[in-house]
Amino acid sequence: MKRNTKKYLLISLLALTSMLGCKKEINLEPENATYDQVFWVSGPNVEKATAGAYSLLRDAFRADRSYFIFGDLAANNFKLGGDYWNYTALVKDQNFNFNYAPYLEGSVYDWSRFYKVINQCHLIIENIKNIPDSKFTGGRAQKNRLEGEARFLRAYTYFYISRVWGDVILTTESFKDPLNIPALPRTEEAKTLDFCLKDLSSATALLDYNQPKTHASKGSVLSLTANIYAWKHDYVKAQLYCDSVITSNRYQLETVADYNKIWAGNSKESIVELNMLYDAVSSAESSGGFFNVFLSDPFIKDRGTNSVWSATDIADELFADTETRYDHTFATASDGNTVLLTKYLNVNYYDPNDATKYVVSNNLVLERLADIYLLRAEARFKNNNQAGALTDLNFVRQRAQLADFSGSGEDLFNEILDERRRELLGEGYNAFDIIRMGKLQYLFPDAYTTPRIAQKGYYWPLNMRTLAKQNPLLTQNEWWKGHF
Repeated sequence: MKRNTKKYLLISLLALTSMLGCKKEINLEPENATYDQVFWVSGPNVEKATAGAYSLLRDAFRADRSYFIFGDLAANNFKLGGDYWNYTALVKDQNFNFNYAPYLEGSVYDWSRFYKVINQCHLIIENIKNIPDSKFTGGRAQKNRLEGEARFLRAYTYFYISRVWGDVILTTESFKDPLNIPALPRTEEAKTLDFCLKDLSSATALLDYNQPKTHASKGSVLSLTANIYAWKHDYVKAQLYCDSVITSNRYQLETVADYNKIWAGNSKESIVELNMLYDAVSSAESSGGFFNVFLSDPFIKDRGTNSVWSATDIADELFADTETRYDHTFATASDGNTVLLTKYLNVNYYDPNDATKYVVSNNLVLERLADIYLLRAEARFKNNNQAGALTDLNFVRQRAQLADFSGSGEDLFNEILDERRRELLGEGYNAFDIIRMGKLQYLFPDAYTTPRIAQKGYYWPLNMRTLAKQNPLLTQNEWWKGHF
């Protein structure tokens, strides 16, 4: 079963965009509808709105490849090719100076695009309850599913931007009048995360496991809940929710021989993913300009290594021990020296009339089972169960055909972190893992001084020149008040 995920943007998004400091004039009306009261009348229209929410999230992540900037460059996972001169301040060599990112201001300093996702979800949740069950082809079950997906997406998006920028502006309902938007202050992170957990609690009852991997399911809700509790350092609850995912028996680790199936889409290990596969009928989901940042010739013809983020250094640092996972994660470029990440390797030259046109047809995996096993290892360690932590850690290492780890104490905790860095490299996780696990100074002592940690200088700055024009109550992140 595959649902079309074309963009269906709703008119009320203009209000949120204006409130957050962006006045772009774009068409935000739903297809075949002019007013909300015309659009919110049927299940098929709610399906369109939900497809639009997924599409908006995909677009938000693809903007300047910010998904990989926030999750991987900020963990120093890749060496930048010469074409990325304007990214160089963001990595370890420049002490993660997030204050210098020319031409990237609209993505790394501006959260407006994520509020489009949030407002879309507000609209779905507010309006779906007023549509009779009979207007949904699947009746009450379909209605519940669509509300559950919207609640998952809203929680996921709020959690994501909280990990990037810290305290966010918590809106709990849609804004329909772009001329009458109140100025809103930032909300403390704990309150935002509690709002996410309430959404997920509702979504748990609304969703089941019988969803395509490109849509939220009960498994994705439980996984996200576990991650939020771990971020809150409530490891007792984090472990409970990891247990729920694992014992559901709905997901399995792929064998190392089938490792690359994870990113090809719909693997048995994936819990939820964003569709970016090529479709000859509708190619809006796929792109040649997102995953290709990791690839050069021979995988993309005539693409030089100046155009890639290479894994040359991190491969040597993290993969010192011989393991079979290495050959499914890396390959050497045509220059014979540069190490390339090969998780996203499905290059499709789809146009017989133009030999240069291609897309990289892989899905973006947002949650998968290996993350949950390693998250439970972390939780078990924090819950004084080092034997259980070793069991989970070694379960993932065994798939890679690595020898079992037998250390204890801080050595064990550091190895859990290193295994997350190996296993989830290039998947947008690692920078957030390092923050959550309190290892910024351990890995990057020169960049992350005690004052920077105290002022939460691992969060990204906001572009106050743009965002504060429409919201005078907006404040800058503390560390960046004196460094931006």
